[in-house]
Amino acid sequence: MRQEELWDRLYSGNSVTWRGSSQIPVPNTGDALDLGCGNGKTVIGLRESGYRVTGIDFSEVAIDYCKRTFPDSEFRVASVTDIPFEDGSFDYVTAVHVLEHLNDEELERTVEEIRRVLRPDGYVFVRFFTVNDMRSAKRAESDIFYRFYDESSISAAFRRFDIIEITRIEEPTRFGTLRSRVEALMKP
Repeated sequence: MRQEELWDRLYSGNSVTWRGSSQIPVPNTGDALDLGCGNGKTVIGLRESGYRVTGIDFSEVAIDYCKRTFPDSEFRVASVTDIPFEDGSFDYVTAVHVLEHLNDEELERTVEEIRRVLRPDGYVFVRFFTVNDMRSAKRAESDIFYRFYDESSISAAFRRFDIIEITRIEEPTRFGTLRSRVEALMKP
């Protein structure tokens, strides 16, 4: 089964797969593009921060949900490896728990697409799970493709960007497990 079909099935079964809003840094203002917007968790944070938001996802089910939920924002079914916007269209691009679903070639293409659609003074924010995350073993066994990152692999993938901040966040849960992710804010 294709990855798009797996994600469509996931969103069809539960449109609020990802709950709450995604806390993100606010380095500027203007037009934001949320890559792999899913059900809009990061869109909420972007809108609350005053951005004009556009979202793309390859899941038609996710995009339909976002169009209904956020009618004053723009959403398109599209791949992150081929972003359907003009060069320099956005002040801010976010990719929250999206790029870990790409193989090496797709990741390289997506990083170049991010560079292309960002304005010269724009920013990109990425968030990835690490292999230490409590859900990593389960994800590795999933039909949905996952890979895990650390600070050095993010730096390598975004080697042509200026890294403003890169942080590992590890949060113990009350159940004795660990939530672990790496976040990076960068400029082209």
